[in-house]
Amino acid sequence: MDSSEAGLDRIESQMSTDVSHNQRNRRYFLMNLMNNGANRICSRGSPESRRACTQPPKGDKEFLTSLRLSDLYNLPGESVAMNSEILSAMRAGNIEFLEKMKRFETPMACFKNNKGDSILHLAASYGHLELVKGIVSACPSLLLEPNWEDRVPLHVAARAGHSAVVEALVASVTYFSAGLSKEERERLLNLYVLKDKDGDTPLHLALKDLHEKSERRTKNQSISHLVMHQRSIRCSSFQTRLMETAACLVNANQHVSFLSNKDGISPLYLAVLAGNVSLVNAMLNVQGKTSDLASQLEGRKSLVHAALKAKTTDVLDIILNEDPCLLNERDEDGRTCLSAGASVGFYKGVCKLLDRSTSSVFECNDDGSFPIHIAVEKGHVDVVKEILKRCPDSIEQLNKEGQNVLHIAAKSGKAVSFLMGYIKRLGTKNHLIKEQDVNGNTPLHLATINWRPRTTFAMTNPKILNIQNKDGLRPLDIAEINLQSDYVLRERMTLMVLLCVYKPRGVTWRPTSGMTLRSRSETLSGYGEKYKDRVNVLLLVAALVATITFAAGFTMPGGFNNSGMAVLVDDKTFSNFLVCDTLAMQCSVIAIVALIWAQLGDQELAHRAFHLALPSLFFALFFMSSAFIYGVNAAVQQNIVLDDKIHIISAIFCNVMLILLGPYVIPQVSGIPFVQDLTSLYLYVLLWFVSEDDDEKHHTSKCVKKESMGSSRVEQV
Repeated sequence: MDSSEAGLDRIESQMSTDVSHNQRNRRYFLMNLMNNGANRICSRGSPESRRACTQPPKGDKEFLTSLRLSDLYNLPGESVAMNSEILSAMRAGNIEFLEKMKRFETPMACFKNNKGDSILHLAASYGHLELVKGIVSACPSLLLEPNWEDRVPLHVAARAGHSAVVEALVASVTYFSAGLSKEERERLLNLYVLKDKDGDTPLHLALKDLHEKSERRTKNQSISHLVMHQRSIRCSSFQTRLMETAACLVNANQHVSFLSNKDGISPLYLAVLAGNVSLVNAMLNVQGKTSDLASQLEGRKSLVHAALKAKTTDVLDIILNEDPCLLNERDEDGRTCLSAGASVGFYKGVCKLLDRSTSSVFECNDDGSFPIHIAVEKGHVDVVKEILKRCPDSIEQLNKEGQNVLHIAAKSGKAVSFLMGYIKRLGTKNHLIKEQDVNGNTPLHLATINWRPRTTFAMTNPKILNIQNKDGLRPLDIAEINLQSDYVLRERMTLMVLLCVYKPRGVTWRPTSGMTLRSRSETLSGYGEKYKDRVNVLLLVAALVATITFAAGFTMPGGFNNSGMAVLVDDKTFSNFLVCDTLAMQCSVIAIVALIWAQLGDQELAHRAFHLALPSLFFALFFMSSAFIYGVNAAVQQNIVLDDKIHIISAIFCNVMLILLGPYVIPQVSGIPFVQDLTSLYLYVLLWFVSEDDDEKHHTSKCVKKESMGSSRVEQV
């Protein structure tokens, strides 16, 4: 006896107690029940029935010929732990190893791994078809043997997507049940309806993995196109195998498509969610069906929602044609079908729903919102257009918070441009922008609360600027109170937009970048310390400019003559170089002095120093760049081609520099037409650099907290 056989003998002497009592009871009950029914049919049935119990069906005679119905009920004994040799053989699909296992004293049906899987579970999970056939021929009872998750081998094969193995297992079950009547076959030998601990049938597992892996594939982004292509091929192949597996199980038993698991999800729901037309048709093509689909379906009945989420019009048509009443079903969140379509932005699906009935436009969800509110919140303009085209009055709908579509658009920052243009075309609907919700907030209030600078820019109607909410706050008051001390661009731009509208008189020396803005509630305590890093950075830049311009003043283009005078002293371009270099030097010195004052410890002085340092540094950088251009032109002006190239390059980059540095120096101005237009232009350009997405935790939590604007105004101020 070799060492492996000796090891097996030791394993056989140790009876495992890992199989739970409930699993044994379930297995023995199932075996006894089927044993009694099969014996009754084979012993008392007709000769044709008795022959059907032993004769194999056409198609796979070599595999099924050796199967006997009596062998199906030879229950294995107590479980014995597998050793590494058995595990390796099953993993490798070594069918020759079965002959060796037949010589063991312990029956091969008794071997289990640490998860309660039999050798048939393992062979099915790895997709070894010939090994599965060999195990079924030797131990048919393993077809009915559950593991610790209450899964029989059919569950395991279906979950792994091994369609050939599933077909072999289905053929085995079909062969054994050939002599049973339809009623007794479904009651005694119906593995397709067996559920695991999660309530999943084999068909559940096949479709669940299909949907989950398809979703994961759409979310994952690959760096390499080659890797993406290879992953796409593998996922497509796996998806095809799962669909073949599901189709095989549906053909074996169509009624299992309507069973729900513990989450209330049926295979039909998963098939609709996967968007597979042929599979949905096969599931719905149940012979002898007399009642409607909703009454047969267990668990979630929101199949229309699933079809809309899958964005498949063909499946949507099949579901609605099968049972039009499903159009009135709501999902687990209490949303109507039209709201679900508006949420995902499925325009074609929304049109099909509206073609059947427009009444759902006026049906609110459980949270009090209407379909048009959902479409506006998600920014699906095409869906909003379609709903307003068919039901123009839906623009007047209010949710449970008393908010209209402009309120929703202001909160989400989406579909604002379309709605504002649409309202202007209506002419008589301007009251929407003045409407107040239950907290007294207008759309402009909500745009300010949620820091939507572009939305605020679009909604700055003079008629609503001074409307106060229930806390007595105007939009400008909200922005000034809740402005953070940290520099957040979208908050600064929102306040700058409002200040342009609310402060129409005089010149306000406040850069359009909002660099020097402060909140009303912001105290001066710690102000100097907070801006210390900013001061140090600006001081460093100013010192570098001063150093460069100082050095350029003693390194003249063209050099010096014997008397120590500059060679190009009479050249006009050289004169421009000296003037720009001198201005850059002096402006940088002013910025340095101002920033030195900012570090003296006086918080108010530090704040005011920015008003002087920022413009000075701007002009220092501008004149330094100009000095460089004039200096180079003075040195190469004899070469006309090179001189023209330098002028073109300089013009391009000077404009870019002005656009980038302009917001830090151009003040907010009203009353002076040219400067006012320039200020508005800079603000408009800056707004396109602002992201209004609420992905950041900070903005999301803050917007939720502030929407009611607090219970106490004292706490805010």
